[in-house]
Amino acid sequence: MKKGKVTFNQVMFSIVLFNFGSSVVMGVSTSVGQEAWIPILLATLAAIPMFLIYGRIITMFPEKDIFDITDILFGKICGKICIALFTWYAIHLCALVLRNFSEFTQISAMPETPQLPIMILMILTTIYMARSGVRTLGKWSIAVFFFVVFVVLFTFVTSIPQAKVDDLLPIGEHTGAQFAESTFQIFSFPYAETVIFLGLAGSFKKNDSPYKLFLYALAIILVVFLLVFFRNLTLLGPTMMRANYFPSYVTARIIGISDFLARIESTISSNFLFAGIVKITVCLLVASKGLASLFGLKDYRILVLPLGMFAMALCCILYKNTMEMFAFLKYYPYYAFPFQVILPLFIWGCGELYLRRQKQERNI
Repeated sequence: MKKGKVTFNQVMFSIVLFNFGSSVVMGVSTSVGQEAWIPILLATLAAIPMFLIYGRIITMFPEKDIFDITDILFGKICGKICIALFTWYAIHLCALVLRNFSEFTQISAMPETPQLPIMILMILTTIYMARSGVRTLGKWSIAVFFFVVFVVLFTFVTSIPQAKVDDLLPIGEHTGAQFAESTFQIFSFPYAETVIFLGLAGSFKKNDSPYKLFLYALAIILVVFLLVFFRNLTLLGPTMMRANYFPSYVTARIIGISDFLARIESTISSNFLFAGIVKITVCLLVASKGLASLFGLKDYRILVLPLGMFAMALCCILYKNTMEMFAFLKYYPYYAFPFQVILPLFIWGCGELYLRRQKQERNI
């Protein structure tokens, strides 16, 4: 294997864990209550063409990341603008996920502990991972993927005796506008956040199909999201799902397997920790690569520590409290849409024109 290249499974499992990130614990969408499975399916269908576009961009410029591609397509000035925008989104997303983690840890496990020590421990871990490189991240993803999926399956199966199937009804209670809003939210968070992986595309092996990478990962993510949703719904009910900030954690707390094994919420915390490390590390890696490209530096690793510290500082000032964090989720899709959809579509369109022009010049 070439130095710095990652295998098919490493990339695929990294994408899956990246999408799990904070979604598995914070829940996917509860704005339409018991009918949220419908927006989950619709958002997955909407994500397919977007994932195919991400794959097409990688296919057009094999072994190059989005920073190399924008430099080729748009030159120094416009290319630098695109790189700066993408780099900002990566570092901002890194700060958002870090704040999700610190809020969750403080609320669920350590209410008397300030969030700053929690942030420091998390960011130092991800800084070490990012400095170790993409292959280390890929190995970590393979190592924890099966544990994370096992926890989801285990909690789903053990929740069946306590499940209330009546909570799945009624169907058709919400309007088309409500479904559209929920679909847009799920599409943006977390599906379209996968655009970040365009910043790591230079580490993908040339012979691996990016279409299969994204679509296989999407299929796994869909199954897990549906399992998590139905588990939470049938144990908590739609009203309690809306009332709780972290429904998956609350669900795990009420699952009782036997007199000897109860309160298995620590497994949910482990899921969030493992998947959160992947998501923050990916964002930190991409932001470092983007900033290195912006300033013409050969080694992105020297930027990982200062960018990690900047992400932590940004994380501290993002919200005043947990309510503000969850309120921002309503506006996040509109903020992220240019980075997740418009910019990739623009790059894809320009890339197709560039390759067509190159082909015509070769034929002359």
